[in-house]
Amino acid sequence: MCRAYEDFIGWKIMIAIRNCMIVDPIKGPKSYKQDVIIEEDKILDIINSDSSISYESEIDIEGRLLFPGLIDIHSHFREPGQTYKESIETGSNAAAKGGFTTVVVMPNTLPPLDSVLNIARIESSINSSKIRVYLAPSITNKRDGSSLVDINAILSNFESMIFGFSDDGDFVQNGEIIKQALVKLDGKFPIMEHCEDLGIEYKNGTINHGKLSKKYNQIGRPVKAELNAVIRDLKLAKESNGWIHIQHVSTKEAIDQINNAKSDGINVTTEVTPHHIFLNENELIDNLDPTFKVNPPLRTQEDMQYCLKALKSGVIDVIATDHAPHSREDKIGKFIECQSGISWLENAFGLVSERLGYKIACQKMSYNPGKFFQNLGLNIGLIEKGYQADFFIIEDRNWNLESQKIESKSSNYIFKHGNGDLVNLRGKPILTFSSGKEVYNSGEVKSGNYA
Repeated sequence: MCRAYEDFIGWKIMIAIRNCMIVDPIKGPKSYKQDVIIEEDKILDIINSDSSISYESEIDIEGRLLFPGLIDIHSHFREPGQTYKESIETGSNAAAKGGFTTVVVMPNTLPPLDSVLNIARIESSINSSKIRVYLAPSITNKRDGSSLVDINAILSNFESMIFGFSDDGDFVQNGEIIKQALVKLDGKFPIMEHCEDLGIEYKNGTINHGKLSKKYNQIGRPVKAELNAVIRDLKLAKESNGWIHIQHVSTKEAIDQINNAKSDGINVTTEVTPHHIFLNENELIDNLDPTFKVNPPLRTQEDMQYCLKALKSGVIDVIATDHAPHSREDKIGKFIECQSGISWLENAFGLVSERLGYKIACQKMSYNPGKFFQNLGLNIGLIEKGYQADFFIIEDRNWNLESQKIESKSSNYIFKHGNGDLVNLRGKPILTFSSGKEVYNSGEVKSGNYA
């Protein structure tokens, strides 16, 4: 006779995910099966799988991998103002399909997220999102770099949905504004900086400064622009004891400065995108393909390799997608005129896992970014008792993202290599849970007696 799990602990069980091979950030996929017991939005318990135990509600995943929900601290959902590219609803759908259960969206919307009034415009969309959506409101009013937003008013009204503050897309030239913000936030929330001090000379740059910009006779975006911005912001973080987060780092020189700052005890964290660890300027050497126009630009092969090395060593903390959806019209035409950015939410995990393996993907896309949320009283990024029930189930096989099946409104993903071959991905998300609720199901998992 099967024994009910309730008999052991005396609590009502909402659902059990049975026969899981849990992916751990230190050891990678475990070699034995476990059952994850969920009550409401939390993981109540994890026990070794036992066929003699029955559950009130269950999903048997039959030995598939169970991965902690992915966390993207840098994404663009284009709401308000440009929902023809992406909305909070469609961005959340794309995220859930890709295994993401928590996303931080940037403020370069129309109007920008720079005030209580403008944030209120998207509050209901966030509250009805199927995944957890946090905001990084802008640092300056109108995102024009001239004056600090009313941080106190924004936090007073929306603290529960704020992750940090950012003028992403632009570097805040006025260091005094950054210092004021760092002092006000006192290390609880990060200032998230797009570190490219382009000035007048390089502000219209489109590609990496060097052989590429010379070949095409275009304005480049130089290494020194990133380096100088990082040096300044690290200095301000040291002076204020604040938390500075360097977005989408892309150069060896900047990484070395960050490494030194960490050794000196400065509160600095950083992220790298999939395109800066897997792609480089050689993608554009024969053709200025708008697919690969990004800010900061794709750098040299040496920079790419250094970014990857720094990610593995821990100098770079997390992988963030910089999911940047655009309409087809935005990404065609002349390279100098088209929009910058790549969409990543539905294939970032598959590419990272294919190139680096599940363990590093778990460390850099779930566990490490999850640590950033502990200041906010949220336990995510790990499958462990007491943590949020955020996870996705993986079909451990190779696959390719299909343009006709994406959830995003925008199709500026990288589907193929330059030679026409499909981009190989590893580990296909087939079922995603966020806060204990099913938010994506490919149909490949049978629900059993799950209600």
